[in-house]
Amino acid sequence: MKGILVVLMFAASLLSGCSTDEEGWLPPPQQWHDISIRIETRPTVLRPGMNEFLVIANRQQHGFSSDLIVDVRTEHSNWRQAMPDGALGVYRRALPVKDVSHDHLYVRITRSNGDKGKLVFPLASPEQNNEGAISH
Repeated sequence: MKGILVVLMFAASLLSGCSTDEEGWLPPPQQWHDISIRIETRPTVLRPGMNEFLVIANRQQHGFSSDLIVDVRTEHSNWRQAMPDGALGVYRRALPVKDVSHDHLYVRITRSNGDKGKLVFPLASPEQNNEGAISH
């Protein structure tokens, strides 16, 4: 019984070490035709280097939109196709980020009927972008 308790306490300490109190910032969703596009990141708090981006496409009346081709890039990468994650309207791609406070995620969308659009998502909140800025 003591052994099980020790193992459970060890597992709990490992799990608590994996959690973080840091909260990531996400830009608000953007509208493209009848589709709301939002992004999420992994990790939730971006770091310089490779980060995973999730582009989530949601039709207002019809749930997720999975009939899209989604390409993404940052300032430091070329356009890359984001891979659909099932038929849930979630598209994933890892891309490099060098300057978390000033970089953007560029999203290019092509609908199956040929409609095309581009959206730009800042990777930092306006407050983070102004940190260290010199006011005149």
